[in-house]
Amino acid sequence: MTDQPADDQLRGLVRQALADAGISQAEVARQLGASTKHLSHMLTGRAHLTLTWAEGILGLCGMNLVISVQPDQTRSAA
Repeated sequence: MTDQPADDQLRGLVRQALADAGISQAEVARQLGASTKHLSHMLTGRAHLTLTWAEGILGLCGMNLVISVQPDQTRSAA
């Protein structure tokens, strides 16, 4: 696991998915009914990127959002 907070990880994965799919933030904003400013703020951490928004953005990139819950290996080893 990384030291990066989960919300930062999610933002990074969503930004990478947009880049890989070649979809602009303006196009995503238009299709999802958000302002480009608000979308930009969500992707830079100035606004909260909810799982619902992340799922919508990733869907436009041809991806699904999957959440996994696993035991913390560092705690169970103690």
